[in-house]
Amino acid sequence: MIDLPGANGLLVGLGLLLLSWLLVRLGLRLPGWLAVLAGVLVVGGLWWAGGPERVERVEDRIDLLDEAARQRLAAYHALLAADHDIDYRVVIDRELGDLDRFAVDYVRRHGVGGDRGRGLLLALDVSADQVRLEVGHGLEGQFVDAFVAYLEARQMTEFFAVGRVADGILASTELIVAQAQQVEGELVPAIAGSGGAGARLPARLGEGRAVPRDAQVAVDKGGSPRDVLAAYRRAMVVRNDNPELAIYSHGTRDMLADWVMTPAQMDNMARSLAGCPVARELTDTRERRAVLLAPLAERQCPPYFLVQEKGAWRLDLATMMQAVRFGRDNSWRLEREALGPYGFGFAGIRFDSQGYPRTP
Repeated sequence: MIDLPGANGLLVGLGLLLLSWLLVRLGLRLPGWLAVLAGVLVVGGLWWAGGPERVERVEDRIDLLDEAARQRLAAYHALLAADHDIDYRVVIDRELGDLDRFAVDYVRRHGVGGDRGRGLLLALDVSADQVRLEVGHGLEGQFVDAFVAYLEARQMTEFFAVGRVADGILASTELIVAQAQQVEGELVPAIAGSGGAGARLPARLGEGRAVPRDAQVAVDKGGSPRDVLAAYRRAMVVRNDNPELAIYSHGTRDMLADWVMTPAQMDNMARSLAGCPVARELTDTRERRAVLLAPLAERQCPPYFLVQEKGAWRLDLATMMQAVRFGRDNSWRLEREALGPYGFGFAGIRFDSQGYPRTP
């Protein structure tokens, strides 16, 4: 595809050169600036016209995604390309035929991943209720078939089942980014294109949400904030997605009522909690709120907020969602203005202008 500004620049430049020739033929003096401008436009136009084609990394052929979702996907595409040299594409359509064959042909036809095969293609056929993540040869060491099947079955299709297709694509892309950040070391030898690695599964579009699990998680009476966090980890280990868990604050239950908590998300949370020891437990003067902090050097271990409700400590994930953010390397930072009554937990900690804590 030729970029129109480049094509127009080329035409204008050629027109100015023709005008300059006519002026010379008529014996008129040629302004120097006119010749320079013509040359610049011709050279620039040729560069744009002969340059690389515009890459369409998200082909939403049925207008399923809104503008906000497109922008978030674009940010993930840029991150994967810049930080991990991964060419990630998304195609959403109806009646794509054999989805396995479509994915392989699309990768080959569009050069997804380049000569080194570092490409990923997420293809969703809405009418066939099928989804596939195609993995280039150069990424098979990172995105093995077991991970791809897990991504589709335990993350993506959980959203599709309740009609939140755009959210499912975004959440799955987040998991792809997390996998790219987690895996290190030598990759398998790269070969251009893709030979069919990946997995295809029913998309479960509109199937409906599974029945939530038991609303009880064992916590000793009068349990401390650490005990509640340990109970939360146990809930995630067994994939208890019930938004009415007794360890959640009322605000958290309201927030989770409309959420999709996928098995993949719960598995990731369980792993995170297992690897993040609590270094400090801080409470406010009235002992109504608590903040649990891991060592500040553990940049991927966020703080946890708890509130006293009816004599019991409960997780305040709702406030955490407003106050705790994560950077591109999954390091946590704070939105200080959103801390509200939890500001006491960070007294004495220095933060940079972006809200990242400064370690000694």
